[in-house]
Amino acid sequence: MKVSNKLLTPLGIGIVASSIFSSYTNAEVTVSATAANMYLWRGIDLGQGDAALSGEIKYSNSGFYTGVWGSSGDVTNGNEYDLFLGYGGEIGNFFYDVSYWSYIYPKADLDFGDVDDLVISLGTGPVGFTVYEALSDDGADARYITLSYATGDYNVLIGQHDDGSDTSEHIQAGYSYNENISFAVSKFLDDDMFDDDVQFLVSYSLDIKK
Repeated sequence: MKVSNKLLTPLGIGIVASSIFSSYTNAEVTVSATAANMYLWRGIDLGQGDAALSGEIKYSNSGFYTGVWGSSGDVTNGNEYDLFLGYGGEIGNFFYDVSYWSYIYPKADLDFGDVDDLVISLGTGPVGFTVYEALSDDGADARYITLSYATGDYNVLIGQHDDGSDTSEHIQAGYSYNENISFAVSKFLDDDMFDDDVQFLVSYSLDIKK
C-alpha cells in the first residue's frame, strides 16, 4: 500500500501533465518486479503468512514522476494497485519529495480516491523523515510517520501509526545483500494496536530501465 483527489482539478492536472511531458530529454521509464515471503506494510503482515508478488511501472522526467504499482497478498482487501504522482529533488545535501498515492482494491470496491495518502519526505545525507497523511475517511490510518537512517547496505527505520485516538510504534532493520536480494526484520514495540510478533522479510527484486 505503498494530494487529495479534490486538489487534482482539471487545471491542476493539465499543468502537471504539461510539465512532465513537455521535454523528453530527461525522461526515463523504469519497470520493476518483486517476489517476497510476505506483504510487509508499515510493520504489518497484510498477507497473514502468504507470499506476495508486486510490480511497478514508473515514468520520470526532470523531477516529476508518475506510475502504477500493483501487488497480491492482501488477505482483507484482495489484490491491489496504486496510482501515484509526485515531484522530488535535491538542494545541496538536502532532498525532498512530495507525492499523491491512491490505493485501489477492485475486490473490495475501493476505487480511486477512496483510500489515499499525501506523502512528504525530507532529509539530508543518510537521514530521512516521511509523513503519510491519509486524505480520506477510509484511510488505513490518519497518519503514519517514519524516521530512517541508511549507511552502505544497512538501514534502520522507526515508524509510528496514529489513528487519531492511539499510536503504535515499530522498528525495522534492513540489509541489502546485493542489488536484487534484501532482508528486513520488523517488530512493534507494543501490542496495543497490532500484533507484536517479529516479522522477517526476504525479497528478490528486478529493475529494468528503458
